[in-house]
Amino acid sequence: MKLSTHFAVPLAELRMEQPESLCGELLQLFLDCEKDPDKYRNEIRRNTQHGLFESRFDLFQWENPAVQELARFCHAAVFSVVANLTENTPDELERLRFDYHSWFHVTRAGGYQGIHNHQNASWSGIFCVDAGDEPEAHPQSGVVRFIDPRPGAFMYMDAGNRRMKKPFNHGAVQVRHEAGKLLLFPSYIMHEIFPYTGERPRVVVAFNCWVNATGESPAG
Repeated sequence: MKLSTHFAVPLAELRMEQPESLCGELLQLFLDCEKDPDKYRNEIRRNTQHGLFESRFDLFQWENPAVQELARFCHAAVFSVVANLTENTPDELERLRFDYHSWFHVTRAGGYQGIHNHQNASWSGIFCVDAGDEPEAHPQSGVVRFIDPRPGAFMYMDAGNRRMKKPFNHGAVQVRHEAGKLLLFPSYIMHEIFPYTGERPRVVVAFNCWVNATGESPAG
């Protein structure tokens, strides 16, 4: 029997080595920025967001050394994913240009994000600066849920397809944030963040990426 893995969806998870110092600097920076919303808050209000602070989308352009270190880590991760998952030759990879929108979220008790995706980009990422509290009474607190993009996968379920092995299984994937962990995923994937119930603020950095050959304009 020959089995093929058509329609697979990549979800990459990378971990920064010894993230404590950098995450501590970023946490303090972002909490200080939260206190000056006129300067740092994104002017666009999104109906999928509740109880969180979203910054402007120019984070990776900041000259702050801690932000630039994080930007380099995230870029290296995106480059690695593109190099491993595409058929670009080494020469073609060297000619690629990576453009980013990037921002941070501060989520406090009760905050969450409804179902959404990141339109007009190829790759998106979420880096956890501080996962906040993990109340034992609410194990789903702040969990990120990625939704299966195949609309017909649940048309009919029985014992013949309900417990398919990876990578042929179907259904949502839930991931818990951890400080120093980066999630990379195709921007078209619908996802949501469950209500956060901790007392300490939860802080993450998110970004969208456009990848084009030098001289080309982003398709979006």
